[in-house]
This record gives sequence, structure tokens and C-alpha cells, in this order.
Amino acid sequence: MIFSPKLILISLLVILSLLIGLGNHNEDIFLPNGLAQKDGTESPALDDSFSAIGTINSLVITVPETEFNITNAFKVILTGEWNLSVRNGTLTNFEVDFLASPMDGSTPHIHQITNFRPYNNEDSIRLTEDESTMIDGIADIKINGIVIWEDADISISISRGNIFSLDPDDEDTENHFGDQFVYGIVTRLI
Repeated sequence: MIFSPKLILISLLVILSLLIGLGNHNEDIFLPNGLAQKDGTESPALDDSFSAIGTINSLVITVPETEFNITNAFKVILTGEWNLSVRNGTLTNFEVDFLASPMDGSTPHIHQITNFRPYNNEDSIRLTEDESTMIDGIADIKINGIVIWEDADISISISRGNIFSLDPDDEDTENHFGDQFVYGIVTRLI
């Protein structure tokens, strides 16, 4: 079986992002399915009312069409925080704030994702039994406090109470995120 360089790179990025994120947390992060909060107490059963917070720990790499070399690829480190709150199946808060810092030291900038609205307000937002959820909607994306992309399509997800991902639409953001997800860690889910 032959693997494409892009598939290998994406796999390496996911692993690297997870390792960067895990390095910032205590041993509680390794508990299965986030069954315990960081203070060691058990989490109550969750479904249509919950709050989650966490960190952004990601790496975006521009993949050239030819002659790919990971050493020479343009890389941007993403680091920051996010929070999400749902009450009775309705999103009550979602905020993301992270620094994007190119590895060459040029043009670091802050991203803020605000004014997130789920597509269908009639569908109740819930955590599944394994503490996962996915919410699609639109939001405003700011760079250094200025709205650059208004009403951009975005998907957000929490997987197994541990992994957070954000997928801004490439067309809506002029491919600013390089056709890649922004990854993070769930540090608290209550």
C-alpha cells in the first residue's frame, strides 16, 4: 500500500498537535472518555446542558503541490483558548481566541471567533454517551480584533470528551487556514 505525502503529513500533524496539547496538562487528561473532571470528582451524566473549556494546540503546514519537504514547508503554530456552553440543547456561548505565529517569526496575529450561530436552532445540541458532539454554523472571524470574515461557515466538535476541533470553511476564509482543522484539548467538561 502506498501512502501519499499529504496523508502522511496530516497524520503527523494530528499526532504532533495532540502531543503539544498533552504536554500542557496533568495526568487526569488520560482518564477514559473524560469520566472525571480535573479536580478528581466524577462528572454528572451529560446530555443537553454542559460547558466545556480547553486549549488550542495546533500546527498548520502549507503543503506544496510538488517536491514536498517537511523541513522547508511553511508552518504556523496556533495556541490559545476556547469555551463552549449549552443549556437545554441551545448554544449559549462559544468563543475562541488563539495566536497564530509563523515559524519564521513573520506576522504573528490573534484570531477571535465570535458570534457563532448554529445552522438549525430547532435541533437540540447534545453530548452523546461517549461525550462527543458536532455543531455546524456560521461565525465572524477576527484578526487582531477586526472582523475579516463575516458569517463564515464553521464546524466545531468535541470527541470523546477529550479532543476539540474547529473547521473554518476554506472558501469563506480565503484558504487562510490552509484547508486544515484547528485542534485543541478539552481541559474541563461539566
